[in-house]
Amino acid sequence: MDDTPAQPVAAVDSAAESASLPRETLPASAPRRALPSRLVALFVFLPTTAVLLTAAGLTPAERGIGTHTQLGLQPCGFEAATGYPCATCGMTTSFTLAADGRFLDAFAVQPAGLILAVVTAMAAVLGGWALWSGMSLAALGTALWRPRVVVLLIGVVLLGWAYTAGRTAWGV
Repeated sequence: MDDTPAQPVAAVDSAAESASLPRETLPASAPRRALPSRLVALFVFLPTTAVLLTAAGLTPAERGIGTHTQLGLQPCGFEAATGYPCATCGMTTSFTLAADGRFLDAFAVQPAGLILAVVTAMAAVLGGWALWSGMSLAALGTALWRPRVVVLLIGVVLLGWAYTAGRTAWGV
């Protein structure tokens, strides 16, 4: 029989933690892991929310192009030089209409703008959720940062440009 007095379990656990194990081998706490995830979420949530709130505060231009001048930006140089809209002409107007809940009007002005406004709103919601919960956005970021997604995004913008140029050329 062992004559050593029994030690409380907490004392044994405490002694094991203070043993010669390097700090890296001990499990990290959940709040430590969540901090970088929350910082990433903050960097997603703040800009997307700012864009949507800014769009909601603007008045859509009657022509469907030029809403951005309310932000102190210059009129489109491409349109001034060629008479045709650039690839992003109508995006701010479309975002403004979408932020006001006028989705059909936003689509009619610039379909790519509506798609990007919806994606921006989804990113704001997801960023807000990740900020609140500590959920990591790394897997989603990795899944979306693929060549086919980038090519699809470029294709959407180019198709939106063709639509807007055609609408302008035909006076619609």
